[in-house]
Amino acid sequence: MPAEGSYRPKRVSQLIQQEISRLLINELPEMTGFLTVTGVEMPPDLKTARISVSVLQKEKRESILKLLQKRTPHFRRLLASRLNLRYNPELIFVLDLTADYEERIDRLLDSLKDNEPDDKT
Repeated sequence: MPAEGSYRPKRVSQLIQQEISRLLINELPEMTGFLTVTGVEMPPDLKTARISVSVLQKEKRESILKLLQKRTPHFRRLLASRLNLRYNPELIFVLDLTADYEERIDRLLDSLKDNEPDDKT
C-alpha cells in the first residue's frame, strides 16, 4: 500500500484541475475552446498548484496568461470555497507548449521524409 504522501498530491492536483477547468468555463466563457487546462502539478506539501494551460491561438497566449495571472486571487478564493482542503494552494499559471513541440517534431519528420532518396533502383 503506497504511503499517503505519494498519492495525495496527485489526487489533489486532479481535483484542482477539474475545478479550475469548470471555473474558467464559467468565469471566462469567451475563452471556451481556446483555453485548456492540461495539467496541475503539486508538491507534497500541497501549498502551490502549478497549472499548465494550453492556448490555441498563438498570438493571444501572452495576453491570456496575463489575464489568468491578474485574476489568480479571484480564482483562488473561488477554489477555496469549492474544495475542502487544509491549505488553499497558491495558484501559478504557466503556458503548456507541448503542442508546439509536437508540431515542430512533425514538421521535422515530414521534411526528413521529403528529403529521403528513392531506393527504387
